[in-house]
This record gives sequence, structure tokens and C-alpha cells, in this order.
Amino acid sequence: MTPIRTFQTFPVAVLRFNYRLVRIPLQLIEDVGVSQMNPEASTRLAYEQFLIGCDQVAACLLNDETAAHRAIALTAHTTRVRVAIAREHHRKERQGIAILDEQRGRFARRQRERHK
Repeated sequence: MTPIRTFQTFPVAVLRFNYRLVRIPLQLIEDVGVSQMNPEASTRLAYEQFLIGCDQVAACLLNDETAAHRAIALTAHTTRVRVAIAREHHRKERQGIAILDEQRGRFARRQRERHK
């Protein structure tokens, strides 16, 4: 029974090794180029999402725990960045609404003063 199990796991081990080899240049791009970008840059977030997808597939299909841990860590990082972006957008939207409300109030006061 053990030789069959070893024979079945051998191709997965080879694929896992090959994925780790392919992942080296992807990580190099991340370390040298992408990490120098603004954390909120859409290009950086897209590349990180690509890496997450690759690692999740490798974790699932190849039972690669290293890839699973990388996917989890990078997902946590990108989630923090995306939440910060969403909060900033929300803050700007609230600020814009406040300015608009203030302008509407001024307009309404001017209209009332004209009609007196």
C-alpha cells in the first residue's frame, strides 16, 4: 500500500516543486518592483490579487501549505489596504455632502432674503 501512495504523491510533489520554482520570479517582481509602489496603487493591488489567486490554487490543488500561508498573509495585507481606501473614500464623500449641504443652506438663505 505504501508504494502506491508514494507513487501517487510523487507527481504532486513534482508539481509543488515546479510551482515554487515559478513563484520565485513572481516574488522577485513583488519584492523589487511592486513593493516600491504606493500600497494603494491599483496596479499593486491587482498584482497582489493575482499572487493571492495563484497561491490559493496551488494550496488547493497541490496541498501546498506554504502557498496557503502566503495567500492568507497577502489577503490580510490587501484587505487592510482596501479598507483604508474605502474609509478614505467614505470620509471624502461625507465631506463633499457637508460642503454641498452648506452651499444649499447659503442658497436658501439668499433666496429668502431676496423674496422679503
